[in-house]
Amino acid sequence: MSSSKEESHDEGRRPADLPSARRRRSAMHPSVPRAGRGRRRVAMVGLASAAMLGLAACAGTATPTSAPNAKPVSGGTANYALAVGNVFSWIFPLDNQANWEPYDQNIENGMWRPLYYPGGPGYTGIDYQLSVANPPVYSNNNQTVTITLRHNYKWSDGTPVTTKDVQFWFQLEAAGVKLGKFAPYVQGEIPDDIKSVTYNSPYQFTIHLTRSYNPAWFTANQLLWLFALPQQAWDKTCATCAVGNAAATMAGAEQVYNFLYAQSSQLSTYATNPLWKTVDGPWVMTSFDPTTYHTVLCRNKAYTGPGKPLLNCYGVYSFNSDTAELDALRSGTITYGWLPFSDVAALKTYENMGFTFKPWNAFYNEDIEFGYTNKQYGPLVRQLYIRQALQHLVNEPLYIKTSLHGYGSYEWGMVPAQPSKYVSPLLQHPLYPYSMSAAQSLLSAHGWAKNSAGVDVCQRPGTASNECGAGIAKGRTLSLMFMYSTGSPTFLAQVEAFQTAAKQAGVDITLDGQTTTTMFSIAGVCPPGPCNWGMAGYSGFLWDYGQNSYLPTGMEQFGKNNYWAGGWNSPTAQALGNAAHTQPGLTPLYNVENYISKQVASLWWPVPPQLLLLVKTNLKGWTPLQPYVNPMPSRWYFVK
Repeated sequence: MSSSKEESHDEGRRPADLPSARRRRSAMHPSVPRAGRGRRRVAMVGLASAAMLGLAACAGTATPTSAPNAKPVSGGTANYALAVGNVFSWIFPLDNQANWEPYDQNIENGMWRPLYYPGGPGYTGIDYQLSVANPPVYSNNNQTVTITLRHNYKWSDGTPVTTKDVQFWFQLEAAGVKLGKFAPYVQGEIPDDIKSVTYNSPYQFTIHLTRSYNPAWFTANQLLWLFALPQQAWDKTCATCAVGNAAATMAGAEQVYNFLYAQSSQLSTYATNPLWKTVDGPWVMTSFDPTTYHTVLCRNKAYTGPGKPLLNCYGVYSFNSDTAELDALRSGTITYGWLPFSDVAALKTYENMGFTFKPWNAFYNEDIEFGYTNKQYGPLVRQLYIRQALQHLVNEPLYIKTSLHGYGSYEWGMVPAQPSKYVSPLLQHPLYPYSMSAAQSLLSAHGWAKNSAGVDVCQRPGTASNECGAGIAKGRTLSLMFMYSTGSPTFLAQVEAFQTAAKQAGVDITLDGQTTTTMFSIAGVCPPGPCNWGMAGYSGFLWDYGQNSYLPTGMEQFGKNNYWAGGWNSPTAQALGNAAHTQPGLTPLYNVENYISKQVASLWWPVPPQLLLLVKTNLKGWTPLQPYVNPMPSRWYFVK
């Protein structure tokens, strides 16, 4: 194996240009301001105990079961706990960059149904039963998409949901992109890939695309953005203005967007603002505390779609610490909560208190970025064989067994090794399994030998297949700085285990712990500026699929001009990604997944559970768990 010769290192846009960003960052200790590199997603696995990787794993996963004679009870209120530091703080269903979070979208989607509902109980993809539109119909060599709305949806004011409301969404989305306030936008995607939209009737419209696209990709990563929004209630430019057709022009649409955006920024009015009372989903907000972020949603009595809730209401609670959440759980305030890793040993206690336990493995990935543009470390991490050697030193089975107590998902490439048709069969098994000998062999085959301190030194400089590689001088030590987010003993244990294995292989890893906020400020400027680190890792997870996209082509994360993969860019990967966007079938998707994974564009790392759930045994309907971490409270019900 030799270094890739085709990689280039594009300078992406600055984080200030964030309308094109689709970054999902996470922090194991997420009580930090939203800032930095675009979208930050928080994986809450709790603050683990400081026990190191040698500790034995805990007992296996319990499977929730329903009592055979348990009868559903209509009514009641169930409360669920968000991960530490997570707060619902954005209601307008065109999300800005700072609030583009799954927990925000979960609540939004309960009030305003997307045309295509992402994910269902236990499966990836689209839940067409809960979607406002019928499955899309592609024609004209996949350059035309015809979408028919279901006739059964009405707004809570009695107005039918029609294509006029879809047209209103397109008008607002275009304005949001122009204003730089719409988070999902990536250059080249909606609205750039749409030539025009024809509104055939009140219940059917046709999208004319700029070229042929893969129907699987366009449905998964473009149509999921679409909503019908209540034009008859929202198409105005001020609170006292009459509703009209202001959004019909770009200038007017910008005014409407800015008005709705400003209204969404006024958290104190969430429960009282009449704008947010016009919904087509099963829930409407009835209470919101802008200080604690406690949110209550109750049945929309005018809801006409499928999946009418059995609960009267559900509440959403936010917490600043594990202790506060556990106190609420024990007191009975929380019906659907979670167990920190630090308390896994006390699991039996909670089960005896009437809770069911289940880890929630999400369709996310966890990568450690390489600093490709760094002057000091870039020449090292740009060598494919070095990245392969480092991957051989990631002991995923050990990390999952010990620091994650047996819970979590393996990640052998750019997507987690989970049962999904969107994961290449190749990535269901390790490409570079943990192997000290394999790592050492790769390094020695390229001219590295240990010095008296046990650190590899380049003995054969040059660019031949058996030499150290471009930019690496004779006598250069194989040393890297690994910046990681602090606050999680679980993640620290994994990082330190990796450092120990690397040292044994001859790689000198210096650890640089930083708060997540500081990491955003450092890593958030790379590129266009140089990466001031050799490797960078955030505890929890780096990227999630679902909500606005579930087909993992990797282009948002690893495509040209990205600024969330340390400056990595490969023309081959870009071509394969473009093929996955345009050529039908799953084979093009598998091709790009396999290529980026074999290239070790980032260091693949195990994915912790989103939550270790503790749910009251009399609450049912919450399993199977949705892989995009939407708790879907419309499915919940109590039993006697």
